Amino acid sequence: MSDVEAIDQHRKTALDSPYSRDREEAIEALTTAFPSADERDQQRIAETLREVALESAHRDERELAKDRLFDCFENESGTIDTVLVGMVTEIATESKFSEERLEAIDALREIYSEIGEHQRDVVGKTLAEIAGNATREEERRKARRRLSDVARTEREECDTSDKGADEAVDYLGESLAEHLENAATKSREACLQRAEELFEFLDEQPLDDGSYEEVREDVKELMEALEIVDSETLADDRIERVERISERTKRLYARA
Repeated sequence: MSDVEAIDQHRKTALDSPYSRDREEAIEALTTAFPSADERDQQRIAETLREVALESAHRDERELAKDRLFDCFENESGTIDTVLVGMVTEIATESKFSEERLEAIDALREIYSEIGEHQRDVVGKTLAEIAGNATREEERRKARRRLSDVARTEREECDTSDKGADEAVDYLGESLAEHLENAATKSREACLQRAEELFEFLDEQPLDDGSYEEVREDVKELMEALEIVDSETLADDRIERVERISERTKRLYARA
């Protein structure tokens, strides 16, 4: 049996065998074959591992395939970075399990320095989207911090051609301001939570702009005011204040 035929057989077994042990052995065999395979077969192996990691009904198999795809990436990162980033971003945004989503958010940070410019853009945008829109506050906070990490990595590398993470940071600043404005009409608690997130973001992402300190102070004072409001909803004048702060924040990051 040729190497190509062997890879074909292992791929079919990993995806279709009714026996868990056979599927796991096929995953290991594909990983073993990866280093000596040509680029086309490396792609096919990586796509198979990605499919198992995302679609298997068995968590142990998903974890094994995910780990082995990371092993392959460490062996030949440039060949399969698109496949790996696609897998990790899908887990981070679509997994049914919060624990898996949180682990994937950390993984996006870990692989950032090893991937190409286009995939860095994908990572930055994914982290910004999670940081602004995830349902769970813990995931929003972790994504925001990991986005700060990758933006710092870009600045340390001083690569002026690669601004994906910085652009994502600016997008997130505008997004968090928009969420703050929307929360003002929902409840005092929701508005306070979003104000706290925006203030933490401002602390993590200082800007060399004359308006930055003023905006930061406005958000801090808003938080203090919301903490002593004794009603569940906000009066019109407070909503208008939130809207003004939101607009100032959006302008700040729009020109950053």
